[in-house]
Amino acid sequence: MRKLIIGLVMLVWTQSGYALTVDVGMLTQLDGKVEVIAGKGGKRPATSFLKVALGDRLLLGKDALVQIVYFETSRQEVWKGTGEVEIGNGEGRSSSLKPETRKLPPLVARQLVKTPVSRQYGKAGMVTVRSLSSDTVENLEKQYAEFRNLAAEGDTTPEVFLLTGLLEMKEYEKAQSVLEEFRAKLPVSAGLAAVISHFSPLVKEAIGGQ
Repeated sequence: MRKLIIGLVMLVWTQSGYALTVDVGMLTQLDGKVEVIAGKGGKRPATSFLKVALGDRLLLGKDALVQIVYFETSRQEVWKGTGEVEIGNGEGRSSSLKPETRKLPPLVARQLVKTPVSRQYGKAGMVTVRSLSSDTVENLEKQYAEFRNLAAEGDTTPEVFLLTGLLEMKEYEKAQSVLEEFRAKLPVSAGLAAVISHFSPLVKEAIGGQ
């Protein structure tokens, strides 16, 4: 009986700890020095497409910029300047900064949840569960075009949405072609450099893992 109680306590503790680290949003754009302090402590440099959890804090240096998309609320925030932002449940909080905000289409936020990290698609990578709103490449490209028209100039969230969808649909050759199109737009669209840098090795790995 004692072992059972201890086991139940450990299960609740593990689940509670997991809940505290569930990703609630993603950093879709960065400029300048931005650091992340995890809810459990530990500071590290922020990177584009990093997923953040409830209670994480962002430290923005001088003239820094960070853009966040929250998965549950489809809220997009752009924070600028020197200060600290705490990641809340669906929105950020700061005592010194105020964000520019937009409401994204819910399907975009749902797709960003699945933006992969390195080695997700290789031979030893994870199998992604299909749950796209699009069932064809044509529909995905149509959604991308609509989102691109609504997005602010320089916001590369639509490109992340498109490439994440292509990878999930296992359209690796198409994703490679899209990346080539993005490369042709450099350096005019400088924000695409981070997108290309993140997705190029993923696509290469996925093609090699077929």
